[in-house]
Amino acid sequence: MHQYKLTALKAVKTFTRRKIALCFLILFFASCNPDPYHDVSFYSEAFKSDRMYRIYLPPNYDANLDTRYPVVYYFHGWGGRYKWDSYDVEDDIHYPGNGRKEPPFVMEWKNFVKNNDVIIVTWDGYEPNLHPGKNEREEITYGNASPYDYVRAHEKEDHHWGWDYRMYFRDLVSHVDANFRTIADRDHRAISGLSMGGLTAYYVAGQNRDLISSVSAFDPADNIPLYGPKGHQAVFPILEMYRPLKGLSIRLTMTDGDWLKYNDWKMKGVFEAADVPHFEFHLADYPDHWSADADQQLDFHMREFQKSHPLPDDWSHVCPGFPAFESRNYHISVKRTEPALTIMENVSIGDLKILSRKFLPDGPIVADEKITISTDSIYSPNTSYKLTTYNLLSEEVKSQEVNASADGKLVFELGGGGHAVGINGPGSDTGAKLKIIPDHNQEYFYFEAGKRHGLDFKLVNVGTEEAKDIVITVSSNRPEINFLNNKIQVPNVDAGGIVDLEKQFNFTLTEFSDSTYAGSMVFDVKANGKPSRNYRIMVFAMAEAPYIDDADVIILDGQTVKDVPVYKQGPNIVETQTISGGTGNGNGILEAGEAALVYIRLPKGMGPNDINTFHRTYLVNHADVPYISVEQLNYEEKLRQAGSTSLSTVLEVSNDIPDNYELDLCFQVESLYNEPNDQLSKATIYSNKSDYRRIKLKVDNVK
Repeated sequence: MHQYKLTALKAVKTFTRRKIALCFLILFFASCNPDPYHDVSFYSEAFKSDRMYRIYLPPNYDANLDTRYPVVYYFHGWGGRYKWDSYDVEDDIHYPGNGRKEPPFVMEWKNFVKNNDVIIVTWDGYEPNLHPGKNEREEITYGNASPYDYVRAHEKEDHHWGWDYRMYFRDLVSHVDANFRTIADRDHRAISGLSMGGLTAYYVAGQNRDLISSVSAFDPADNIPLYGPKGHQAVFPILEMYRPLKGLSIRLTMTDGDWLKYNDWKMKGVFEAADVPHFEFHLADYPDHWSADADQQLDFHMREFQKSHPLPDDWSHVCPGFPAFESRNYHISVKRTEPALTIMENVSIGDLKILSRKFLPDGPIVADEKITISTDSIYSPNTSYKLTTYNLLSEEVKSQEVNASADGKLVFELGGGGHAVGINGPGSDTGAKLKIIPDHNQEYFYFEAGKRHGLDFKLVNVGTEEAKDIVITVSSNRPEINFLNNKIQVPNVDAGGIVDLEKQFNFTLTEFSDSTYAGSMVFDVKANGKPSRNYRIMVFAMAEAPYIDDADVIILDGQTVKDVPVYKQGPNIVETQTISGGTGNGNGILEAGEAALVYIRLPKGMGPNDINTFHRTYLVNHADVPYISVEQLNYEEKLRQAGSTSLSTVLEVSNDIPDNYELDLCFQVESLYNEPNDQLSKATIYSNKSDYRRIKLKVDNVK
């Protein structure tokens, strides 16, 4: 094959241990090369090491020297490398004589570039600095580290090293654009990936919207990963990754034989309900977990290359763990002591919302932090602006004056607790600016089928003028939501004012279909005869949630319980286990100051033998229950295959709860089954459903 050889001049300053490399590419062409790809080495500033990638060039690349090409970046799955999707230590680039043959899917990249004017780049997602002579790095055996510096959230061992794949992708794009004839703009760049690479594709795309315009995934992994610098990683589940993808075109390919497909169905529902402009779903007829129908996935990107993809005027972003980041030329730095995700919502020239949560969704908002925001050059130079801020925790409204710099940037600081911010001044609209703030800053709402529901929220004006004649209209993408009244009117909200609205927009959910149900409600707001910003919440349907007896509940408040019947969905058996968890006196009774896990018995789960077994639980109404908070989630692997992970809430009881206070708790109880004899697939198929149960617990407050 053609060989692209990289040479470098490197200077090392020993007292700083920083390596500064100046790299230049020398191309050596062979006259009889049947393969349209080249393996390239480059120096990554993010990883401070040399990295490899493989690049597939169209057959006319060398002949048409005036032609430039769009680029699709492909991220391999667990076990893969930039050369193929199956990993073994002897297949590394340092063992070129191993004689391994490439799997068939590589031919798909070859054939696609043969028939399409596009460049495909396959990157290397394995950890840096592994090479002969250094078979171990920080006690990780060579070849044994996870791809993408990945650690499952339920694991206790800290072998996460904080490699920043966000910035590694930027290094790769810079090198490819500098050395190959690419169309070097975001409209002509895309990312696709398989399995763990599919999860990473969504993650990296959301962190680099300025570089790409479309992203796709084949059977993306449902693992729950940690991101951020070592010691400060935060969990960012793939089901939450729609949040920073607004402004991109998105595609999901799911094979019908994929063992992750129950999660992919959920993802389909969530992404369709989310505020993303273009989402496509494709079901591939393939009996395994794979990059099936790759040509159709690539065709999606080729179609998107023909379009213009302007970034929206208002945008959102999520940065997990990292104390500083940049999005849309906004520079954000956060000082805090605990890991968290920094969330920016509906950012525009006139307003924004910013907060940090310990987890998504609906995790506690971080109260002790300091956020510094430096905006892009979008304001009038040397001009004063009035910032009106509403603190999401304290519910206080404050104002401050901020002067734009000579180049039109604003720099301001915010404390903890999360803020809705109105930026009022020339060019940013000085009128009324209304924000809908749900009680407890809730994001996900669970509604039981067949019952009447209403919404509680605050209407906050962070503008400089009174809002009058306010009309709010709600709609939903789900026909099962039947609004009894979908419009309300509010006479006025003063500048800096707050109006409490309770039990608004009465509606019923007419039916519960299945556990993948996800929808949204969109609130259209008008004031002073002008439209204001829309607001969206995510909606999830619940089946009927009956109350159950105490005998069907186990409360782990520091206790250990033996001989608990638990269903093992792999072998389809019931086995007795010893379970433990929570903190407290261990008597199995919920009391003030304790933190507890709750197990609930189902008379019949999804599996044929899943009868009268106990299941972990997720509290869905914690925002509505006084004296209860959920400060953390407990993660547990369902089955080692693909690292599927279940969530359980850790209930924390306030020390201030009155004695003998009765809690009314509603839990989601998940059951699973995989059919080993499925005639339509060679893969192990997961299926799942969610039951819902309510319990009433009286809590003691021992003085």
